[in-house]
Amino acid sequence: MLGLALLGGPFVTLPTPAFGGEPALIALASDPAQMRLPCYSTRCGDEEWRLALGAPEEARVTGAPGRKPLQLPGSQRYIGLSAPAVPREHRANYSNDWRIGTRYGVQALRDGPTQLGLQFGAGYRLAPLYDDGVNQAGPIFRGAVNFDRRFGERAQWSQRLEFETGRRGDTFVKQKVALDVNLWPDWTLETDFSIRHDSNGGGGSETAESSLELRRRF
Repeated sequence: MLGLALLGGPFVTLPTPAFGGEPALIALASDPAQMRLPCYSTRCGDEEWRLALGAPEEARVTGAPGRKPLQLPGSQRYIGLSAPAVPREHRANYSNDWRIGTRYGVQALRDGPTQLGLQFGAGYRLAPLYDDGVNQAGPIFRGAVNFDRRFGERAQWSQRLEFETGRRGDTFVKQKVALDVNLWPDWTLETDFSIRHDSNGGGGSETAESSLELRRRF
C-alpha cells in the first residue's frame, strides 16, 4: 500500500492547507517559473548563458543586438603605422610642340640632407631653338643629373646638369647652380647661375646668365 501511495503521489493533486486552498495560490505554487521577478533591464541576468549555449559565435563576441560591440584586447586600430613605399625609379613618355620621347629616372639618394637623381632618355626633336637642346631636328639622346644639399633649416644648394646630343654630333650642355637662403619666415634670398654650351657642328658657343632675387611670400 505504501508503494502504491508513493507511485501515485506525483499524479494526485490535493489542496494544501498552507495556501488556504485558494486556486490562484495553488497555481502559483505548482509553477515556480511564475515566481521570478520581471526583468526591466536591457540585458537580463541570464542573457550571457543564452549566448554561451545557443547563440552563434559572432553573437558571443558582439553581444546582444543593438548593443555596442565588445572591444577585445589587441583589436584596436592604431594610426600612423602605415608607411607606403615610394619607388625610386620612374618611367614616362612625353610629347610637346618641339620634342617627343621617353625618359627613365632613378633617385640614387633621397633620404637625408643630400639627394641625387639621374635621368636618361631618347627621343626625336621636331623643332630646334624652342628649349635647351641642339639646333638640328632629328633623333636625340638626353640626360640630366640633379644634386641637392640642405644645410640646416635655412639654406639649400641645388645643382642640375643637362645634356643633349644629336645625330651629327651636335652637343648641348647646361649647368645650373642655385642657392636659396631663408632670411625670415616669409623672405627668401635666391641666387641662380647658368652656363650653356652648344657645339653647333664643331664651332661651339657658350653663354652664361645669373640672377639674385629677394622674394617675399604672401
